[in-house]
Amino acid sequence: MLLHDLAASLAAGPRNRLALPEYRQIELYSKRKSLHFAAPEPADGLYQRVGGVCGAFMVLDAYLESQRFPGEAGPSWQRYLSLPRSTMTEKLVAELYRILRIARAVAFHPHGHIETEDGIVKINGAINRMTLTLEITPAGLVLLESAVAYYLESLRQPYPGAYVEAMLSEYFFDIVAEIKRFADEDRVLYQFQRKYHFNRHFRFDCDNPKTRTAGDALEIEIGASYQNRALYPIDFFITAGNVLHIVPAEALTGDKLPLAELDRWRARTPDGVTLPASFRWRFGRETIVIGQPMT
Repeated sequence: MLLHDLAASLAAGPRNRLALPEYRQIELYSKRKSLHFAAPEPADGLYQRVGGVCGAFMVLDAYLESQRFPGEAGPSWQRYLSLPRSTMTEKLVAELYRILRIARAVAFHPHGHIETEDGIVKINGAINRMTLTLEITPAGLVLLESAVAYYLESLRQPYPGAYVEAMLSEYFFDIVAEIKRFADEDRVLYQFQRKYHFNRHFRFDCDNPKTRTAGDALEIEIGASYQNRALYPIDFFITAGNVLHIVPAEALTGDKLPLAELDRWRARTPDGVTLPASFRWRFGRETIVIGQPMT
C-alpha cells in the first residue's frame, strides 16, 4: 500500500545508517558515584532529539488515523483510549502512542517546558488542567523514535506477526527502563511480560538451515559455535510445506520448535514464499569455482 510505504519512509529516515554501538546506563549498585563532565552540550542537541520523537508521534498518529479515525479529529487521549488492543502488538503500539503524545503535546504548547538536568530530558506541562510529564534519558528518546520506525516499516515487511511482537516487546522493555518519571490522565504506564529475551540490536540471517522432523517438533541443526543466542541471534528462513517461515533462534527450545507453533512464524508474503526484492542484497552469494583464486 502507498500509505504503508509513505509512513515507513517518513519514519525510518535515511536508509544507509551506520551500525554503531548503542550506549545505555545500567546501575548495578544502589550507591551512586558522580563522574566529572564538561559543560552541557548546546540546546540544539536537545531540540533535535525532542523533534525526532515529535515527528515519530505525528507519523504514527497519521497512520493510526487512516486506520481507525478516517477524516476525524479529536483529543489524542481519546484516540489512545479507542486504539485496538486485541493483540500484544496492538497493546504495545497503543502504549508507544501514549508516551509519544506527551512529547508532542508539551513541545507545541505555550505552557510546555523542556529542559535537561543531570542527563535527563524533562518534558513537563500543565495542559488543559492536566499535568503531563515525561522525564527520560536521551537514549530513551532515540529508542522511542526507533520503535515507531520499526513498527511502521514492519507493515510492509515479510516478518511474521510473532516476530514483530517480540521485537516491539524488547523495544518497549528498554524504553520503560529509560523513563524516570511519567504522568498523564491515567498516570500508570502499562508494562508487559516478554515471551522471549529477544535481541533487537542485531540479527543474523540464515537461508540454508538443515532441518528435520523429530516427532512433533522441527529440529534445526545448529553448530556448537552458534549455540549462544545472545552472541548469535539467528533468524532461520525455512521453507516447510511449500511455505516460507522466519523462525528466530530465541523461539527454539534447545534446537527444536514444536510443529504446532510453526504457523506463528509464517512469513507474510503475497504467495507464501517470495521475499521482497530488497532481501536479495542480504542473501546474495557467488558460486565458488573450484581452483579459482579468491583475489
